[in-house]
Amino acid sequence: MPKMSDAELRVMLAAEKADALSAMSASKLSEERAAALDYYLGDMSRDMPAPDGRSKAVSTDVADTVEGLMPTLMDIFTSGDEVVRFEPVGPEDVAAAEQETDYVNHVFMQQNAGFIVLYSFIKDALLSKVGIVKVWWETREEQERETYYDLDDAAFAIVAASPDVEIVAHTERRPANSEAASGEEAHSDSARAARPSQLHDVTVRTTRTHQCARVEGVPPEEFGIARHARSIRDADYCFHDVLKPEARLIAQGYDREQIKRLPSHGVTDTIEAQARDTVNEGAQKQGDDGHNAASRLIRVTEHYVRMDYEGNQRPGLYRVTTGGEGEVLKRGGEPDVIEVDEIPFAAMTPVIVTHRFFGRSIADLVMDIQRIKTALLRALLDNAYLANNPRTEVPESHATETTLDDLLVSRPGGIVRTKLPGGLSVIQHPDVGGHVFPLLQYQDATREWRTGVSRQGQGVDPNVLQNQVATIANQMFNAAQAKMKMIARIFAETGIRDLFSLLHAVVRKHGSQPQTARLRNQWVTVDPRDWKARNDMTINVGLGTGTKTEQLAHLNMVIGAQEKAIAAGLVSPKNLYNSARELTRLVGHKNVDLFFTPPGTPADPNDPASAPIQPPSDPKAQEAQQRIELEKAKAGVDAQLSAQKHQADRQMSAAKIAADTQFKREQLKTEFELKVQQMNAEFALRREQMAAEMALKREQMQLDAQARHESREANSGMAGASTVAPSGIDGVRMGGEVG
Repeated sequence: MPKMSDAELRVMLAAEKADALSAMSASKLSEERAAALDYYLGDMSRDMPAPDGRSKAVSTDVADTVEGLMPTLMDIFTSGDEVVRFEPVGPEDVAAAEQETDYVNHVFMQQNAGFIVLYSFIKDALLSKVGIVKVWWETREEQERETYYDLDDAAFAIVAASPDVEIVAHTERRPANSEAASGEEAHSDSARAARPSQLHDVTVRTTRTHQCARVEGVPPEEFGIARHARSIRDADYCFHDVLKPEARLIAQGYDREQIKRLPSHGVTDTIEAQARDTVNEGAQKQGDDGHNAASRLIRVTEHYVRMDYEGNQRPGLYRVTTGGEGEVLKRGGEPDVIEVDEIPFAAMTPVIVTHRFFGRSIADLVMDIQRIKTALLRALLDNAYLANNPRTEVPESHATETTLDDLLVSRPGGIVRTKLPGGLSVIQHPDVGGHVFPLLQYQDATREWRTGVSRQGQGVDPNVLQNQVATIANQMFNAAQAKMKMIARIFAETGIRDLFSLLHAVVRKHGSQPQTARLRNQWVTVDPRDWKARNDMTINVGLGTGTKTEQLAHLNMVIGAQEKAIAAGLVSPKNLYNSARELTRLVGHKNVDLFFTPPGTPADPNDPASAPIQPPSDPKAQEAQQRIELEKAKAGVDAQLSAQKHQADRQMSAAKIAADTQFKREQLKTEFELKVQQMNAEFALRREQMAAEMALKREQMQLDAQARHESREANSGMAGASTVAPSGIDGVRMGGEVG
């Protein structure tokens, strides 16, 4: 069979593109993705238009769910230094696999906007059923203009001799002081040799060829795939529509006359692109009569199709580039039809529909919930509006010509004129909040169960946990995390695995010279031409090992087991270094060399402190040294204890002496006080005795005096009697002396 003609190729590509599932030919797919974008942006005017005067509030459940998933998923894939890790195919391949892992991750995260690519990749999958990225090798020329002034002949010759330099403008002139020189200085040979004869002002353009692997997210509406395809790898046809300026197409080598003839791209023509356009980017139509032809946008389509282009009964995979309405572009007069090894796209979906390329998006799971919650929210707000501005019943018998006009003007303190007072009655509207709020909570619980995005996962609400024990809360959190982990695992095993397989293959195929890159804080020369084909890789997504706190706890257990296993010879220095490196990574430090030195690394001769501390070579000597150190430590401890004991004894003796002295002082004081009290008591007793004796003496003296008095009176009576007595007997003293 003869080679396929351009007309046959164009017809075949048009038929394949029309039959493919894409934004232009699959109305259901395009409508669902456009609706998901509208819901994400809070635009529900198509499904739930709001009547005039009613609430237009929208519940943003799609946006809340997608944005709730994004931080967790991005942290899973980008928190570490390695997004993927290539597995070695043999013992001799370990070092090569590690180097390829480091370099591919370096190309993705440093030479490309890896974080933004992953962000777009994941977000497109969550919103538009499938996320798409493209990997290709880019060769471009970069030009730089520089202007030099007052160059002498030697400097100008060096600049002009550079092979990458093109002279754009050049001006020669004589030095300004060359004519003013005179006398011996002007005729001096040395002066003439030192003074330049000509000065040069030159403008040069330096052209450098830059080659690198490129990774870029593809809007889902720009990508299409054959209807019967189950994956990109086994697809027979897919295409990528993209808008490129005219100048870039010409710079890429396409025929200038053909590019000039292609029609300009008009306004956005797919409902997905219109839904994604939030600032009216495609509102103005660009015509062929634009003033800046270099920036004129042209629709370019890359077709990847399996066909028998050569007519040799051996179909192959080809890339065909068309522009405008399907015209095959040409380079150097030949059609741009290139045989390729694989389709350079990777795709993933969060919810897989088995045996189908397109799955379900997270937006598909919550769009109905957003509709229900929007209806409930609007009903609640309308009810609140009616409560603030209720309807009024107006009897005609009480109304005047101005009553209705006054009622239609609702303002604080407004006046309503009526014929009679008390004729207006406000119609009471029932409060629906008690019925709406439980329904809103039920819809929130349904959304959390479907997607795994819960309030506990975004930040624990104390009101949610106030009646729950920690175990129940932890179970709820783990159940929600399980759904996120499932989505992350699906992404890892599908799109991200395919993405890095393509990136490795592109670097390996097109890397024509060694590259120097800083990997693991060391400058390393990498030659992709020596790489092997890598089909085995591990996606380092950090799943199944818990949080960082749990990982640190597990790693500490491993390190503890390694310390015990050293005596049995089960641990090598490399094992210990791997544990230290993982520990450093988990605590948030990327440069492990700041804390640990890899085994076998020679010391820096300019930095003596960089030499690793050598462990003792003889275990017995180490044991003896440890015993000596232990004895020294024990002797030091004993001496310290003895000194502390002596000090304590001295302190106790001093305290005892002080206590005894104080006790004796108090005892003497007490005895003195008792003696004083006793002496005072004795003095008082003596005074009382003396007083009593004196009282007795006074009484005795009184009695004696009375007795004498009575005796005298008695004596005087007896004397009178004796004078009259007939006898002359003398008075006799009775009872005493005669007074």
